[in-house]
Amino acid sequence: MQSDEMETALRALAAPIERYRSAVVTTAEEVRGYLGSHQPANERRDETVAVSLGKFAAGRIDIDRFSTLLKDEGTDDPDTLEKVEGAYKILNDIASGGDDIFRVDVKSGSRIGDAVANRLSDIGRAFAAGRVAGLATMGSLNKSKNNKLLGPLEFAAWNAAERQLAPPLAIEIDGTDLRAGELTEYLDGNVKIVLVIRGESSPAPLIRLITPSTFVMQTSDETGFDRFTAFEGPAIAAIVPESAARFVHDPAAGPGADDRLEIIHLPEELPKKALGGMSVRQQTDELEQLKVLASCSGEPVTAAKGEAPAAERMVSDHPVDQLAAWLLSQADLSDV
Repeated sequence: MQSDEMETALRALAAPIERYRSAVVTTAEEVRGYLGSHQPANERRDETVAVSLGKFAAGRIDIDRFSTLLKDEGTDDPDTLEKVEGAYKILNDIASGGDDIFRVDVKSGSRIGDAVANRLSDIGRAFAAGRVAGLATMGSLNKSKNNKLLGPLEFAAWNAAERQLAPPLAIEIDGTDLRAGELTEYLDGNVKIVLVIRGESSPAPLIRLITPSTFVMQTSDETGFDRFTAFEGPAIAAIVPESAARFVHDPAAGPGADDRLEIIHLPEELPKKALGGMSVRQQTDELEQLKVLASCSGEPVTAAKGEAPAAERMVSDHPVDQLAAWLLSQADLSDV
C-alpha cells in the first residue's frame, strides 16, 4: 500500500514525469515512422495500422505528421533494422509503463547511491534507444561495433540534453540509511528527486547538498513543493519527520545566501543518540552547519535547549564515548 508521503512525492513530480514521458513517446513515434519507411513492404503495412502506445500517445502525437515518414525510402540491412526495432520496443515499454519506474524503495540496510545508480541506468535505456535511432537515421548505425548500444546507460554517460530531460525519482528510505552525500553526482541538469524518509532521521540530512545552483528543501508536508516543481535546475526535497529541521534553499530567490535560504523550523533539542551509522557529532554538525548558513543569510537562529559549547557537544552520554573523551583529555599530545 502506498503511503500518504509517497503520494505527496509523486504529485510533486507529476510535471517532470509528464515531460519525460512525452519526450519518450515522441521519440518512439519517430522511430516507428523510421521503421515504417525502411522495413519490407509486407511488414510495413502492419506498422501503419494503429498507434501501439495507446493513451500515452493521445494528445501528444500528430499521427498525420508522422504518417509522412512512412514513404518508401528503401530497406535497411537486417542488422540495422533489428537494432532499431529493439530501440522502439524499449521506448514503447517505458512510455506505456506506469509510475513504478519513477519509484525507488531502498531496502533497509542498503545504500541509496547504489539504488539510484541502478534505476537511472535502467531508465537511461530510453536515451540509449534514442541514440540508436539517431545513428540509424544518419546511416551510421551499421558502422558501430558496440554490441551494448541498447543496454543500461549510466548517468555519468548522459549528455547535457539528456540530463535536462532526466526522469524524476521518488525514493523511500529509512532515515538510518540516508547518506545524502551519495546523491551529489546526480544533482545536475534538471534532475528532480523527492525523498520519503521512514522513521527517525538526523536533523538536517540534506544540508550537505546545498550549492548555489541546487534547490534543496526539507519539509514535513506539501509546503514548498510548488517552488520545488517550478525550479529550473537540479532539485532535491525530503519529507522528514516533525523532529527534523525544515528549510528551503532556492537559488531562484536571489544571488546571495540571504536571498536563497529560508529557515522554517529548527529542532528544540540537539541529537542525543547515534542514528544508524551517524554519531551524535555528525548529526550535530549537520544542525550547526544549517545554523551557520542561516546566520550568513540573516535568518534568526535559536539555540537548542541545553546547548553546550561545541567541544562539549561532540561527546555523547554513552559511557564508552565519555571514557574515550577523558583519555584524550589526559593524553600528552604536545609532540604531535
